[in-house]
Amino acid sequence: MTAHAAAVIEGPSDDVAIPDVPHTPDRLAELQAAFEVFTGATSVLEQQYRALQSHVQALRAELDEKQRALTSSMERQRCLESQALRHGRLAAMGEMAATLAHEVRNPLGAMELFVGMLAEEVADRPVALRLTEQVASGIADLNHLVTNILDYTRLPEPRRAPVDLDALIDDALLASAPALGPGIRIRRSGTTGASCGLDRGLVLQTLLNLVRNAGEAMAGEGTLTITVEPAERWVRLTVADNGPGIPAGREESIFAPFFTTKERGTGLGLAVARAAVAAHGGTLAIRPRPTPDARGAVFVLTLPQTAASLEGEA
Repeated sequence: MTAHAAAVIEGPSDDVAIPDVPHTPDRLAELQAAFEVFTGATSVLEQQYRALQSHVQALRAELDEKQRALTSSMERQRCLESQALRHGRLAAMGEMAATLAHEVRNPLGAMELFVGMLAEEVADRPVALRLTEQVASGIADLNHLVTNILDYTRLPEPRRAPVDLDALIDDALLASAPALGPGIRIRRSGTTGASCGLDRGLVLQTLLNLVRNAGEAMAGEGTLTITVEPAERWVRLTVADNGPGIPAGREESIFAPFFTTKERGTGLGLAVARAAVAAHGGTLAIRPRPTPDARGAVFVLTLPQTAASLEGEA
């Protein structure tokens, strides 16, 4: 070690002044209190920050929800405008169709009369008789189409009266017997002796449509089940078959006007039937399949009980 280094190390120590900090109990208590205040303030600030974060998240979620609601409302408004436009066009088409149907029905009646007379004239000529019967069948189909168009374009106004549902079903089955054929078994279940206040003609036409559709679906072989389930405020009729059923995804489409899967169908039968039931304040729907591979279709007709029903039961 050099002499100069020794002088630096061993020299006087008054070059750097280190203050003597007193560590009294009062001073420590002050520092402790200040630290606790700082810690408390920090904790409060952290809590407020977390609360603000939660509030901001809630505001963002509310904003997103309102944005989705606004988008949905705008889409719904556009859909309603489109539906209103479509309904307006359909109403105009309906009025035109009703006018045409009225104009067509008069000559159809005359044609049906003349073909019937012609059939009597050619009764002993098989070839001519067969051709005449084909013409008569075509006239009947056209008359059925005209009737469906008129029924669909007219708003049904039911005239309610107490109706025995068993007798109503008997009449529907009797009128549908030629379409069902001998290979279809009829099964009746549910409550007997029930009645309901309804327009007999409108509901009978609905049942005829459902029963005939079931017969066509089963192609002359199967079981048709009709069930009556009355309750205090409503009565439910179900018409079930064990045919191939309604294709998946078409459960509502089948009730749309002019939708049909038949080669010679008009697509108005179920639309007219649903309108007739709706005029009673009821519903007509198809029951979903219990399993994807289940066969058959079940149509559920629900009608409200009215004062007319209660008077009939009294």
